Amino acid sequence: MNKKIVVIAIILVFVIILSIILSNPEFHLTPYQIYYSDGVRNFRADLNEARKVPVYPSEDTLRNILFNPEVYKIDIAYFPNDTENSYYLASGFEITIKLGIIYKNFLGNETQTFEEDDGSTCLIFPNRNVRCFRPVAINSTDELNPSPTEPVILMLGPSHANQTAVSIYNFTITLEGKSFQEVNRTYTDLDLAADKMLLSLMEI
Repeated sequence: MNKKIVVIAIILVFVIILSIILSNPEFHLTPYQIYYSDGVRNFRADLNEARKVPVYPSEDTLRNILFNPEVYKIDIAYFPNDTENSYYLASGFEITIKLGIIYKNFLGNETQTFEEDDGSTCLIFPNRNVRCFRPVAINSTDELNPSPTEPVILMLGPSHANQTAVSIYNFTITLEGKSFQEVNRTYTDLDLAADKMLLSLMEI
């Protein structure tokens, strides 16, 4: 009788543990998803591949810039090009949405959203913390004025990039995608670089 009770107890414990595992959202994630800030977040690229993208000089440098409490506005810049504009639009949208989620995780849910005259979309968080995002088409990097309070994310496609990487210099975070080919996949090298930047901020 005691053996039967022990066996039944073991089976019940196993079933309980298995049900807990299976009910965990992280158990059902695809290579395009992570569980972050109480929700499943979908990405454009295969995150296993995005994690391989190098960050120069380091992911800590990236975090120090974007997690600076004094940051107010982030310009998301690109060189307009008829064959590449749609890719910049897609990556820029992904970056803006995900950065909003990241700042919500650290600052609390926004209390208000508004737009500025310069085309920026701004989120107001508790304690009057504000984060604004502005798409900027440029002809030269001389037009950029990165600073600790207004860093720049510069997206470069094949017309300007010869590698796929994330590079940081002088408060400019450069996302390089050397190819927009989507052979045997549904994403580009720029998607990989953008998602690598986002993962560096989420997976701490």
